[in-house]
Amino acid sequence: MSFSKDYQQARDNFRTANAAAGRRTGSADLVDGLTIDWTWAGPERTPQGNVIVFTSALHGVEGFGGSAVQLDLLTRSLDVPTLIVHVLNPWGMANYRRFNENNVDLNRNFLAPGVEYSTNDPTYAALDGLLNPESPPGGVELFWPNVAWVVARHGYQALKNAVVGGQHQNPKGIFFGGHRLERGPELLLAMLDEQLDDCARVVHVDLHSGLGAFGGRTVLLDGEADPARLSRARAAFGVEVKGWDPSNLQAYEIRGGLLEELGRRAAIKARPTRYDGFTCEFGTLSNLAVLARVRAENRLHHWGTLAPGSIDHWAKMGMREAFAPLDASWEASVLAHGPALYTAAKAMLVS
Repeated sequence: MSFSKDYQQARDNFRTANAAAGRRTGSADLVDGLTIDWTWAGPERTPQGNVIVFTSALHGVEGFGGSAVQLDLLTRSLDVPTLIVHVLNPWGMANYRRFNENNVDLNRNFLAPGVEYSTNDPTYAALDGLLNPESPPGGVELFWPNVAWVVARHGYQALKNAVVGGQHQNPKGIFFGGHRLERGPELLLAMLDEQLDDCARVVHVDLHSGLGAFGGRTVLLDGEADPARLSRARAAFGVEVKGWDPSNLQAYEIRGGLLEELGRRAAIKARPTRYDGFTCEFGTLSNLAVLARVRAENRLHHWGTLAPGSIDHWAKMGMREAFAPLDASWEASVLAHGPALYTAAKAMLVS
């Protein structure tokens, strides 16, 4: 079964599949015995060759769908050297959190060297009391009426871009980008620098969930989406591919994203790599419903009384349903996207 019940089973399944196939593997040790694991699948890569990369669980609890797609790909005959990096935020996946053990949103943490980990966003500051109440979740509150008022006053797009773009003002708030590069990202970048050192071309698909229609996929091309590059992407992945234009309903502007940093690193090499990074989102609930569940779980984490490591709470179950619904049709839809994404990545490599 490609879908795992928890992080531990997902890691066991990943390691078992690779051991049985005799693949080249590695891992990076993080906290509490948790690891980021990786493997090379398909043919051996050659110097200055082309490579496909699939990563999962940068946002922890989103990893159930991404891990399942990766495990399914490992059962298939892959004909391009493929680096599969499994569960980038294992603590978040194990604890049903979108953020890591330091409350950092890792896809807001990859700032380039010399860029300061600070923001002073007045819109986020004005919304802080609504987004991050210093109390456990539950009871009577006016979250939805307040959200409706904010949307009516500022517009949905302005609200979305201010909230989810990343912030460095409130370490206990949602979408906190951290005050420095976290240990997991630091180890990940070192591993990717080594493994992808002399590649000619890299197509990277970073698997997420929580955005878009239930069971569907949204594919976003990272970086500057000039017409020629966007045309190549749409020829490979389909016309639904969009750039990270914050005016798009399914996109928003972020600071400190993983794919942006990998693109920067690829471009400054002595022999630059052509890097194309894609975020693939598997849809679940509406954006505001997902936001409400992230907010509730964050309140539980900081202001609740749940024992460390426990997931026995309605707010934790709400997170699981928001990012990995326990629904057979959703799981089947997600798995069906995997082979198509791989075929599209191959097409992008040679376009």
